[in-house]
Amino acid sequence: MFPVRLDQSNQPYIQWPQGQGGYKRAWIQHRTGAADWAGTGRYLNIARTPDADSGPAGNATDFPIFCTSNDAQVLEAFVAAVCAITGCQFPVTVPEI
Repeated sequence: MFPVRLDQSNQPYIQWPQGQGGYKRAWIQHRTGAADWAGTGRYLNIARTPDADSGPAGNATDFPIFCTSNDAQVLEAFVAAVCAITGCQFPVTVPEI
């Protein structure tokens, strides 16, 4: 199981090293109304971060979540797939929520 933390907006996220000195953050947003453009209520977001403990930087990419898996399961599956494909180390150094 990967370490899942909560950000300042109470959104679950996983942050991990990606390459030499780079980091990525994946997080789940819950949306309603016009912001819920796909009608799913939940979105997986991914963005770069400047370091291991900072928030997202730059533009995030969002993916609507159509499955019934919980937020932690979605994050873990996504990060595991990305790490397996890119060959980056799995994140295991921060405490879980």
